[in-house]
Amino acid sequence: MAVFSSTAATCYTLEQREDHDTEKVQQDATLGVILAVTGIEIFMNVYFRVLVDEEPYKHAAACILDDLENQVSLDKKIKKWPEIVFGNKLDLGSGAGQLFTNLKRLRNKLIHFSSSHETIELPGVKIQGMADTSVYASLNAHSAVNALEVAEQFICEIFRLRGIREEEHPHALHSWTGKVPRQ
Repeated sequence: MAVFSSTAATCYTLEQREDHDTEKVQQDATLGVILAVTGIEIFMNVYFRVLVDEEPYKHAAACILDDLENQVSLDKKIKKWPEIVFGNKLDLGSGAGQLFTNLKRLRNKLIHFSSSHETIELPGVKIQGMADTSVYASLNAHSAVNALEVAEQFICEIFRLRGIREEEHPHALHSWTGKVPRQ
């Protein structure tokens, strides 16, 4: 899936870059966080769509196809689909599930930021409305790499629910995200 290749390129390049332009790093880290969460939704859509054509999972086809048609939220997909398809819920309160929940919360704070209706006036300057950019300002190169790693761990949790053994996860990730297994 191209979104994971793009996310990896953004995240790892950011970590390796020599320049330390804080604004550019924060912009790229924001992109890494947003792409990581978006990549999970794309993965869920494609992976579960493919699975429901396979014999052991055909029982869930009507539900998954209906949800895809109606563009249900990522939250609903995460909470509903693994249980319907595999008979097991994702644990969103610990491990990879909790990490992804936190990442999604970070993404939401970045794109659904809050602003006030305050007005600040200084001699010659009037500012109407203030946006809280503290979450954005807290991002760094590690934030982007972490976002990618959390997304990969979350995908591996889906693999685990399907019954794919942990030692096979690197090859499954390669098949679905393009990440080359380490030797």
